[in-house]
Formats: sequence, C-alpha cells, structure tokens
Amino acid sequence: MNFVEAISRFIVGGTLVLIVSWMGKMKNPYISGLIVLFPVVTLVGYYFLSLSIDGQALQKVVLVTFLALPTTIAFLGTVYFTITKMAAVKSLALGLLSWFIAAALIIVFDRCFLHIMFK
Repeated sequence: MNFVEAISRFIVGGTLVLIVSWMGKMKNPYISGLIVLFPVVTLVGYYFLSLSIDGQALQKVVLVTFLALPTTIAFLGTVYFTITKMAAVKSLALGLLSWFIAAALIIVFDRCFLHIMFK
C-alpha cells in the first residue's frame, strides 16, 4: 500500500465516521444505523484490492466476506441485547468479543470442512 492509497482510505473512513455521527444528532438518529452498514469501506477496499489481485482472487475474497457475515450478526446481536443492561463501552466490548468468537468458529469450520480460506 502506498502513501496515497493509505491517505485515501483514511479520508474515506473518517468521512464515514463523521457522517454517521452527524446523522445520529439529527431529528431521526435511527437512520445512522443504516448509514453504518453502507458498504463504502467494503467498496473502497475491494477497489484497492482489484488493483493488486486478479478477478479470480477477488472473487475468493468476496466469498470469504460472505462467510464472515455471521461475525457482524454476532456483534450486532450482542450489542442489541446488552446495550440497555450495561454501559455502552462494555456492551460494545462484549460485542467485539462476540465478533472474535464467531470469527474463530468460522475459521475452524473452514479449516475442517470448507477449505476456502485455508487450503
């Protein structure tokens, strides 16, 4: 990754955080939940990957992204069910722990059965 690419990623990511923060302070803060899942980071990530790998390799990256969707569900589910019972930071930390556990389970499942990520 060169300097321009790193700065581009930083700017796009920072802009997304600013938009979500701004949307959260508006009349209807719930729309920020939709904006958080806007795939701009994924879009930019796949674009930069496409500059360095061929289409077949990028297709495999997309497949692994599909496999990783349960990690997001684990994170969001944990935060949803714990956010009213504990401080937001603790809820988010527990959500992150859930994400790591789900990711580890996916890796083990892939290694034992699918052999997509690890051949």
